[in-house]
Amino acid sequence: MGSAPRFGVTALVLAMLAGPAAADIPVYYHVGSWDAFSGPGSDGRMVCGIGTTNPADNRAFSARFPAGGDAVTFQAKKPTWSIPAGTQLPVVVQVGLNTPWNLQGTGNGQVVEWLLDREAIQAFDAQFRRAGSMTISFPTGNEPPWTVALNGSTAISNAFGRCVTDMTNRAAAQQQPAPAPVPAGPTQPFSEAPAPPLTQEPTQPPPPR
Repeated sequence: MGSAPRFGVTALVLAMLAGPAAADIPVYYHVGSWDAFSGPGSDGRMVCGIGTTNPADNRAFSARFPAGGDAVTFQAKKPTWSIPAGTQLPVVVQVGLNTPWNLQGTGNGQVVEWLLDREAIQAFDAQFRRAGSMTISFPTGNEPPWTVALNGSTAISNAFGRCVTDMTNRAAAQQQPAPAPVPAGPTQPFSEAPAPPLTQEPTQPPPPR
C-alpha cells in the first residue's frame, strides 16, 4: 500500500470495542466516558482503540484501526440484538448539530459495522472534538436512537492519534531490510581466493599494405 495515513492532534482514528469484548486488550487511558486501549486484535494484528459502553444495557459504540489499515471500522453492539449475518442496513450518525452522516452498515448477530476512509475520518474528528454528544439511528428497524456522550472527546482523540502514530512507526521499522552480516575477524579490501587467469585475445596480423 502507499504511505501510511497521518494521525495526530488534528485527526481522529477510532478503534476497537470497549467493554467485555475488549477485555483482552489493555486499557491505557480513560477520560470522560471513553477508554483508549491498544493490543492485538482478534486477527492478531495490532490495533489502537477507543470505545464507550452504556452501563444500563451494555450497548457499546466503538471503532478500530488496525496496523497497516487504511479505513476505520465503526461498530455499534447490543447484547439483545439478533441480526442475520450479512444484513445490509442504513445507519445515521449525527455529531452535535452537524449534518448527519448517512452510512451503509452490515449487521451480524449483536453487531452493526460501517467504514470511514482516511479523508472522511478527518472531517468526523473535527466534529467529534467540538460536540457534546452524538446520536446514532437505525432507520429501518425499531431500535430507538442512541445518544452517546462526548465528554473527553478532545483528549481521547489526542491520545488515540499518538497511539496510531507510534504503531505505524513501529510497523514501518519492522519492515526495514536486515543489515548485511558482518564477517568474523579482520576485514580486507580484496579476496583471498585466487583470481581467474586472464585470457588473451589472439593477435590479428596487420592488414597488408
